[in-house]
Amino acid sequence: MSDIRPLSHASTNDKVFELARPHLVASARVLDLGAGEGYFSSVVGAYLQRQGVSPARVLSACDAVPGQYRYGEVTCDPLGPGNQLPYDGAVFDLVCSLEVIEHVEDQFHFLREAYRVLRPGGTFIASTPNVLNMNSRWRALHSGFAQLFDPLPLDRHDVVHTSGHIHPVSYYYLAFALRRAGFGSVQVHFDRFKRSALVPLALLGIPMLLGHAGFLLRMRRKRPRELAQNRETVAAMNSLAMLTSRSIIVEAVK
Repeated sequence: MSDIRPLSHASTNDKVFELARPHLVASARVLDLGAGEGYFSSVVGAYLQRQGVSPARVLSACDAVPGQYRYGEVTCDPLGPGNQLPYDGAVFDLVCSLEVIEHVEDQFHFLREAYRVLRPGGTFIASTPNVLNMNSRWRALHSGFAQLFDPLPLDRHDVVHTSGHIHPVSYYYLAFALRRAGFGSVQVHFDRFKRSALVPLALLGIPMLLGHAGFLLRMRRKRPRELAQNRETVAAMNSLAMLTSRSIIVEAVK
């Protein structure tokens, strides 16, 4: 496992595994979607082996570039035509996708496919860079680019590395897309606290708080129905955890 390179931060892998672990039983079917070199697959596989379960019995993997997958216990399946997942509907109990959706051109299609292959009551867990933390908000203010998102090369197409970060998505719009795909409950979790976020928070916190209060007053006056429907998600957008965490991890149930 040590020679398989993780394409996402260790703290992100740890948090997703923590959320996934209750689902990792011999009777389950689990999909590592956008599996990369197979690091998260190897973490899940090692856990299953400690339980006396063959990884291939539980775990499947899929990636747009299956040739980079290096975890030998499980075969990585390629995407089908039109970026369809190569699986029947309602076959998985858990789908995990770490730091993938920011690489995807059609995020709504991606989430609908995750929904399609999940069984009723199944869980989707996905992580993505947190473009609402204070470091990212400050960077977007002075440069127009969220943190971990930069001007992109126009002379090549790279779906794997940082230059493939083509589609920043904030928590609100990810939660919205998940609900559009058909998911019911959506929760947000966080990985690593960023101490560096405290500096822009100290400088900008009060103006942000006042501005957000004005935004809520306007919404209550002009669009109270939409505010009521989105109250929980909107509240999370300016929570201390959202403002100071590196990545968000969403957990949605079909």
